[in-house]
Parts: sequence; structure tokens; C-alpha cells
Amino acid sequence: MFRIASAAALLLMLLAGPSVAQRGPGGDRWVPLGEQRVGFLVDRDVLRINQNEDWFRREGPFSTLRFTAEGNDIHMINVRVVYLNGFAEDFRIDQLLRQRQSFTLDLRGDRSFLRQIEFVYRSRLNFKGEARLRVEALAARRGPPGPGPGPGPQVELLGSQKIGFAVDRDVLRVGRKEGRFRRIALRALDNDIEILDMKVFYGRGGPPDDIQLRRVLRAGQRSEPIDLRGNEARVIDRIEFVYRARPNFRGAATLEIYGVH
Repeated sequence: MFRIASAAALLLMLLAGPSVAQRGPGGDRWVPLGEQRVGFLVDRDVLRINQNEDWFRREGPFSTLRFTAEGNDIHMINVRVVYLNGFAEDFRIDQLLRQRQSFTLDLRGDRSFLRQIEFVYRSRLNFKGEARLRVEALAARRGPPGPGPGPGPQVELLGSQKIGFAVDRDVLRVGRKEGRFRRIALRALDNDIEILDMKVFYGRGGPPDDIQLRRVLRAGQRSEPIDLRGNEARVIDRIEFVYRARPNFRGAATLEIYGVH
């Protein structure tokens, strides 16, 4: 997934300046997204893109991100890409990026409408230096004129479930009219939710997906996309959830369920 760019190519890119899109070998067009200063007393940062939808329609969609370290080495642990519609994708990196070295990260298809990119680094508590992380996006090659780019992954809210913690299970009915999906994602609102198990039943019958989650979703947190069984998008009939009950707690929470086409 990651490809180390040559120092010569990187030098040419830097000399050309970061404020405009650059052409690479074969006519590739790299669009600057921004630069993040990295202080090693912290282990995470957020790069906000601060562009409107018209800009993404003009410059995107994007197929690849490129990260370049300047000023010092940076040990990248994780990257999360968050889109304007609130959907997020996580990428495990765990790679040491030497000064003036870059690597590329292939996105899961052509993406657009990025809100922010979140980074997790390996902190260096006894180090007082600083580094800069430069981020660019590779514009996907465009064919003949066609429909405009979509907002990253096509995500649809399948429904929401009010959870009272005196009960430990619920069912969300979906149905054929919602379409076909390859993955689902979950979001907790109002309170933390500990989800033990999730069982996905499909429209044409057959064995369900029994997904043991065993995780706590904090209030406001969205899960990473959860892959469904099989290579094709499928109609979801219903989803059954098992939570950890909290008998002495009188509050409630809301669980939102999203389908990813």
C-alpha cells in the first residue's frame, strides 16, 4: 500500500511550491491539502481541509494521499480520513517516515469532500524539536464528462435505535428499499454503548453474519466500517444487537446504524 518516493522527485516537488497542484510523472496531478506542524510532546493532530464543495468538485475526486516529513523524522501510527458527511475511514500505518521522505496511501476508491485528516504519531517525550507533515492528494484520472463526484463513500443512515440500559438487546429492521450494502458503521449518541454482539440477517435468507464486537462506543463516536460477508453488496433484512445491560442506570442512548454502498 505504501510506496517510498525518491528524494529527487520530492525535491522537484518542493521547489515547485506547495500552493498549486503539481504534475508528476505520466501527468499525475498532486493537489496540496495542507501542512501540519508536529510537536512530539503530543501524539495526535488534526489537519482541517477548509475547502467548500465547489473546490472538491473542481479539484477531485482523489485516489491517493501523499505524506512528506520535513524538519525531522515522524513515526506515523494511524491516519483517519473524515468526510463532510461525517463518515470516517481508518488506515493503520505504523511506519517511520524519515526527514524528506514520503509515502503514499491508497484510498478505498475515488474520494472527495474531505473535512479533515487525523493523525496519530509515536510521541517523543524527551525531544524538543519539531517537524512538519505535508499532505497532498492525487487527482483521479478523469474520463469523458459524466456525473459529478460523490462525497467519498456513499453512506446512508439505515435507522436509529433508542437504547434503555435495562434491556440488553434490540432489533433494527432495514428492508430491500434501503438498497444493497457492503459494510456498516455504528455511532453512539447521548451516552456510551457497550456492544457485545451484532447479527446481520440478509434479504434472501441464508446464514446471518454473527459479528462479535465486544467494544465500547463513546458518546459521539462512530465505529470504523465493518465488512459484511461476501464479495457483493447485499440487501439487509434486519440487524440484531446485544448490549451490556446497566440495570442501575436510568439514562438512555441512541445507536445510529449506517450502510456503506
